[in-house]
This record gives sequence, structure tokens and C-alpha cells, in this order.
Amino acid sequence: MAWLKIARLQFYPMTWLAYSLGAFAQSAVSGRFSLRIYLLGYLVLFLIEFCTILANEYFDYESDRQNVNFSTFTGGTRVLVEERLSFREVRTGILIGLAMIPVPGYLLIRSAERGSPSTFLFLLLLGLFLGLGYTVPPLKFSYRGAGEIVVGFTHSAYVILCGFVFQGGYWKDPAPWLLSVPLFFAVLAANTLAGIPDRRADRAVLKRSAAVIFGSRLAALFAICFVCAAFLSGALLGYLRLFPVPLSYWGLLVLPHSLLLLRSLFRFLRSDRLDGRINDIIGLSLSYIIWFGLLPIIAIW
Repeated sequence: MAWLKIARLQFYPMTWLAYSLGAFAQSAVSGRFSLRIYLLGYLVLFLIEFCTILANEYFDYESDRQNVNFSTFTGGTRVLVEERLSFREVRTGILIGLAMIPVPGYLLIRSAERGSPSTFLFLLLLGLFLGLGYTVPPLKFSYRGAGEIVVGFTHSAYVILCGFVFQGGYWKDPAPWLLSVPLFFAVLAANTLAGIPDRRADRAVLKRSAAVIFGSRLAALFAICFVCAAFLSGALLGYLRLFPVPLSYWGLLVLPHSLLLLRSLFRFLRSDRLDGRINDIIGLSLSYIIWFGLLPIIAIW
């Protein structure tokens, strides 16, 4: 049960949706879809995400230990803090996860009938670099003020591009990059908000999240801008017929969710609990992300 908790499986569907979006977008154009490549590609991404999450738990221990606002969404899983697993066990889990990557990675590269093996290899190495580099020294992107940008990129453009390229697409094709724009802003909003309850603990260990650098109020204002940018960029791309979601779906499904999220954020800004738990707002922002992967997939199908 401790391993299930530390793996944080509730966050994997968002990566899977973005990866599927890239894969289906390419197959819709080419008329071909390889289930073998799709499964191998996602297995590698799953293992990279698993290792990243365990590494975050390991190297964020000091922040998590001091965090009084921990919840389902923030402050880590507390499996290490509560000594349900040891540091040695988590290190072993990371090493086993990393050791499992080469086999499906090799099979994926060998299956690259319509793509460049070197491009496949580069994408896999990039995922490891950005994922582990989020908290692992010496990179520690989240401790240097780049954490939100890295998460926004990896959970939008990177995984969409993987799905697209693995199915035979070209990385310079504008399609995966355009598809990732609304998703990038939605992920950026959620990740910025997730740093607010952790602000005091992160500041104590010199972790420079947006909330630490700019303060909770300004971080929430940034999140409001990102929520609006996600909705407007998706609507604009849909209007220009560059984003495969009818504007009617956008207005009936995404607009009410965005307005509800914005209402909650403005109420938060008027409150005096700027450093407390905001589980309801984070939950709304995380579920908001799903629209930007699910609706394009439905439209493509």
C-alpha cells in the first residue's frame, strides 16, 4: 500500500491523455496506427514518470517534513516522512524503474519504421533529463525557479510530441506544438497553484517555486492569467480550425469549468488564507487540464 501511495497513480492519466492525443493526431493524418509502438512508448513514459515521482519524494523530503498544509495534491505522499518506506527502499525503487526503461526503449527504437531512431532516442533521453532534473541534483529545476515551466512543458508539448513522433510524425510539424498550447497553460496554472500551500515549507529549504519567488497572491494572479490563456488559446485555435474541437463543445463544457475555477480563485484572493490548504481550487485546476486532452481526442475520433 505504501508503494501504491508513493507512486501517485492518480496523476498518470493526464500524461496518458496528452500522449494519446499526439498519437491519434498523427494517425488521423497518416491513416495508420501501431498499437505496438503506442504501448511501448507509453510504457517508457510511465516508467520515466514513476522514477520522477519517486525522485521528487526522495529529494523533497525536507520540504515535505516541514509542510503543515500537506494534502492529496501537495506536500508529497508523506510515505518517507511517516517512515512507511525507508530511503534505501525508495532509492532501490528508482534504480529498478530506471533499469526497466532500456528494454521497452530499445524495442520502441527498433520499431521505428516511419521515424528516425535517433529522434526516438533523443526524446527518451530528454524525458529522463527533464523528469529527474526536476528535483535531482545538480539540476534541481524546481529549486532554481524553473519547476513550473518544466512541468508545463513535459506534461503538454513533450508527451504530445512523443505520441506524434512515435507514430511516424515529424517533430517539426506544427500540429503537435499547436495542440500543446492550451494544455501547457492549463498545466502551468495547476502547478503554480499547487505551490501555494507548500510556500512556507519550500521557502525554508530554499526551493524557489513561483509562490516562493512572487508570493501567494501574485502566484494566484498568474494562475488566473494561465487559466484564461488556456481557454482563449484553445478557442482561437478552434476558430482558426487548427485545434480539432468544435467551439460549441468549448462553450458548453470548458467555459463553465473555467468560470467556476476563476470564481474560486478570486474568492481566494479576497480571503485571508493565502498560505493555507486550497484543495478545492487545486482539484478544479487539475480536472480543468483533462478537457484539453480529452476533447481533442474525441474530436479526432
